[in-house]
Amino acid sequence: MSLAASSSSTGMAAMVTAALLPPPAEINNTHKVYSVAVGCIILGIIAAFVVLARLFQRWRTGAFGADDYCIMPGLVLYLGWTTMAAYVNLHAGVGKPLWEITLAEYTIWYQGIVGSAFLYPAMSATIRSSVILLYRRTFAASYPGMLLAIWTLLGCQMIYVIVFTVIEGFICTPFSAAWTNPLLREQHCNDWRYYYIQVALFSCSMSFDAILLVLPIYPVSKLQMPLQKRIGVGAVLILGAAASIAAAYKLGVFVDQMNRIDSINPYWLQYAMSRVTPPQFDKYGLTFWIPSQVEPCVGLIGASLPALRGLIVDRFKQLSSAVYFSRKGLVSSDPPYEAHPSGQFRRGDTTAVKSGGSGGRDDAVLLRSEYVELADRV
Repeated sequence: MSLAASSSSTGMAAMVTAALLPPPAEINNTHKVYSVAVGCIILGIIAAFVVLARLFQRWRTGAFGADDYCIMPGLVLYLGWTTMAAYVNLHAGVGKPLWEITLAEYTIWYQGIVGSAFLYPAMSATIRSSVILLYRRTFAASYPGMLLAIWTLLGCQMIYVIVFTVIEGFICTPFSAAWTNPLLREQHCNDWRYYYIQVALFSCSMSFDAILLVLPIYPVSKLQMPLQKRIGVGAVLILGAAASIAAAYKLGVFVDQMNRIDSINPYWLQYAMSRVTPPQFDKYGLTFWIPSQVEPCVGLIGASLPALRGLIVDRFKQLSSAVYFSRKGLVSSDPPYEAHPSGQFRRGDTTAVKSGGSGGRDDAVLLRSEYVELADRV
């Protein structure tokens, strides 16, 4: 009896769908907005530039470590994600009114959803693992107790990738129905199951990032340096886990949009695709692709800042010294400061600078590092 009722319900739904307008047959991009695709590409370029600068700095200073090797596949996965995001946003009808999207474009749209579901766990876990390994090289020698937390977090990343990669394969039966014919998806796929899996995925990512956000607070607070400098060091390290903020925003938007089932344009209800397309697709570029692009971008940049800090400080010291000398009319035959091979500066480095004025007075410019022992590890 139940089976017969279910079969009858499916038949009625098919009849209703058949009576509605079909998707357009020809692609029309007159009303298409390209800002999301452009934004994804720009974010990808910025993140790639920062990570490559980080790798160059580490190679130049001979400080290459496990965290640098780990960030490389993270960058490759992110570039793959960026390519996919740009392609989907350019060719899947994202940015157009839903009723102007063809069936072929919807197919690419759903392929992008499937691709992102499988790529995101490995990409986010790899970026996160680089931050974890940075903490290991920075704090493990002084705080052996942190090793347990570090190895536990690394193990959790492996479990996270395996679980969320495997579980995505059970959203549709057969799996190819996820994109083959968008008009028949609801007969083979469970969108609410996808929703709950994604909420669990984003929640786990946010939780891991939040742990990384607070993990370095204690060891940084014990550094033998003024409070202001400890805050600066901690801020640089914590930025590596700042993706948790972007992850929280993405999760909030995803939950809010998935439950937005009532605000549907009446004109859209004339089309058959309105019966099988989630209503939040009308803003999918801004509510999914942009937040999903920002999160790993922030993670990559934040994870690279500790390595780049030496280079930034180096250039800042040079500029500051040049300005100081030009204002005072000083002449120096020696470099104004000496950089540590790791790219950082040691506390207590000094350079005697001779004045060009009368009396032969010697002026000493004391340039101190914000890193002490931390400079040898970060």
